[in-house]
Amino acid sequence: MPNRIIPPQIRAMFDDDEIAEIGTHPIVLGESTEGDAIDMAMAWAAHVQKIDADRVLPWEDHSVWTEHDLAAALYIRDFLQLALDRLSPSLRDRLQQYVTTIDEHFQSYTVDDPAGRMAKVADVDLTGRPWWWRRVPDSGPIVQDLANY
Repeated sequence: MPNRIIPPQIRAMFDDDEIAEIGTHPIVLGESTEGDAIDMAMAWAAHVQKIDADRVLPWEDHSVWTEHDLAAALYIRDFLQLALDRLSPSLRDRLQQYVTTIDEHFQSYTVDDPAGRMAKVADVDLTGRPWWWRRVPDSGPIVQDLANY
């Protein structure tokens, strides 16, 4: 992944050799796409930020993300966990510090969803799914979208 720009918060945690080591543990995301734990952490952070930023926008704004984009973010968090689990404990624990910050940001603007609406959106069974699948934003356009479930 030589052309990616790694955020300073992650860059400060690892030297070049460690970043290269993380890159040797990719996960397959699709037929021709793969990413490592750093890629997934950056994607999760970007999705969490976008969903949060959209909460102040009106539902009619065509730039806002929908409940399906939230489902995509939750799948990214699943992939991130898979990628973290492939790392050595030392690398995993350090990257987990960054991920915990993003998770806390996500939790700060979401609420429990006992109705399991995201399971309906993503057509998944919540049995055994991690905590992030049971959280939805507390305000914003996605909340309006979820009223249909």
